[in-house]
Amino acid sequence: MSELIEIKAQLEDRNQKLLEESTYAKGLASAAGVELKALSEEVTKLMNQNEKLATDLSSLRSPTPAPRRVSNGPRGTRRESMSRRHEPASRRDTNANHEREKALETMLMEKEQKEAELQRKVEESKQKEAFLESELANMWVLVAKLKKSQGYDHEDPEAKNDGS
Repeated sequence: MSELIEIKAQLEDRNQKLLEESTYAKGLASAAGVELKALSEEVTKLMNQNEKLATDLSSLRSPTPAPRRVSNGPRGTRRESMSRRHEPASRRDTNANHEREKALETMLMEKEQKEAELQRKVEESKQKEAFLESELANMWVLVAKLKKSQGYDHEDPEAKNDGS
């Protein structure tokens, strides 16, 4: 009888340990599910951004806009992301999208540099224009003075008005 009581106590201890391990495993599974859902949403978000960047890049490269793909909604996208995650082509697509993004960033940076250079040239041109206008005004003053000193003042009344 004592032997049965001892076996029963061992079985109860073993059941308690299994119950604790089961509870721990359920907690891990729940946390993994939450993390998987968050990762799936992040993948969906990144896929949408990549699609937008690809569309932007193609619209920059060609004069006619490229047709946009129609999404099946969040569920379809989530299924696509889950299936693509296991495909090697997915990595190539991601790399291609990353390269497109870099190309767009490079193009944007070059555009900004050209724009800054053109803005600098415009400012230089405005300064040169102001300098030349000032020089022209000085020349008209000198011409007016020269004509006045030589007695031509009464012949060219416009020179007097422009030089004043």
